[in-house]
Amino acid sequence: MRKPKLLKLALENLVSKPATIQYPYEQTVIEKDFRGRHYADLSKCTGCSLCSIECPADTIKMTPIPPDYEVPKSNPRRLYPLINYGRCVFCYRCITVCPFNAYVSTSEHRLADTAKNDSSELSLSTLKKIVKEG
Repeated sequence: MRKPKLLKLALENLVSKPATIQYPYEQTVIEKDFRGRHYADLSKCTGCSLCSIECPADTIKMTPIPPDYEVPKSNPRRLYPLINYGRCVFCYRCITVCPFNAYVSTSEHRLADTAKNDSSELSLSTLKKIVKEG
């Protein structure tokens, strides 16, 4: 007796539109408070390491700023937080614990890539490069 209901359901699903979208050809709708890629604004960061200490996934490593960048006087240790997005759980604890509001949060969700997947390029883009004359 259940076959007519099952047959009806199968026919309805056969002629209905698919429930999925053709990503990446069709973009997904992103909520305004979505937790996406985040990075440190090094003009505000003091290198205090609180974000690294508080990270539950142990994904933030304090890394020396390369010598060809101008570092603010507020960061005497010349360190910045390097986030490995492959390990990050996007809890945003680093953002909430930062006493200097140095983190920039985005809604960028497309993180799958063959290149290195960390915050170095974004963070270092917030500093000026030193122009060597010679």
